[in-house]
Amino acid sequence: MSLTVERYNELKELYGQLKEKLLTVDEKYSLTTVEPKLDMPPSLNLQKLEFTPKTEEELRSLAEMEVAPAILSKQRSIEQSYNAQMKKFSLERTDIISDMNKRCQAVTAECEEEKAQIMRKVVSHGLVFSNVANKYTELATQRCKDRIVAEKQLFDAEQERLTWRETDAEELYNQNCAALEEEKAARTEVAYRKLCDSEQKDRVSVEKYNNSLEEKEQKYQASRAKAYESALRAAQDRALDNAKIYSELGETGYNNLIQREKYILCKDALLPLRREEARTIINIDSFLLNSLGDYYYTLSDWINATLLP
Repeated sequence: MSLTVERYNELKELYGQLKEKLLTVDEKYSLTTVEPKLDMPPSLNLQKLEFTPKTEEELRSLAEMEVAPAILSKQRSIEQSYNAQMKKFSLERTDIISDMNKRCQAVTAECEEEKAQIMRKVVSHGLVFSNVANKYTELATQRCKDRIVAEKQLFDAEQERLTWRETDAEELYNQNCAALEEEKAARTEVAYRKLCDSEQKDRVSVEKYNNSLEEKEQKYQASRAKAYESALRAAQDRALDNAKIYSELGETGYNNLIQREKYILCKDALLPLRREEARTIINIDSFLLNSLGDYYYTLSDWINATLLP
């Protein structure tokens, strides 16, 4: 039969596994102490946590950001209240001016009507060109001026009262803003202290965790060293036992013992295969020939006689 590329690659993988088993037999029967191969990595390689402390500037910036929403809300409330008052005062001032103008216009109109009445009476009495007409007209004009002055004095008084109210409102606004700045500073400091405490707790937690990793690594290294010593003693004992067997069997007998055990391993590995697949494996390279010695030819004969084509 013809092997596909995929099947050939599978056989090469099987050959690699068989080769590892045969090398293990060499280690098993080594006459010298073989360096132990532990099924334990050199290190646990536990990943430590990194802790990068924030600077004071960063912490204070975070604290300011934390309190900013509440402070901004209060600031807006203060601004809205102040602006509403200023708008109200502006409307009141407009009304005061409007009322003053209306009153002055009314006084002027009343004075003009009074002077007109005077003229009608003067005319009806034939006194148009007398001093009486001028006298009454001057008196009416003066009364008009006095009333206008009184209205302006009232206007000035109302303006002054409104100005004082505006000043009081502005002072209260400045006081509220100053108080809010103090509150902001106090709340920011509290938030900053909490962040510092949290930062410290995080640092301690990271250090504690990293220390626990160090302890685990130290225990692991101690355990690995103990396992290595145990494996080394086993290898030394095995080398000593092998030396005794070697002295009993001699070099030829000892090599035959090794090669026969390898031969049995090869048979077990190749038994599930077809003849061509098995022959492909034993001919991949010269390793099996060098490792099995004469048993290589015994294995080849077994393949031809036992495995299906």
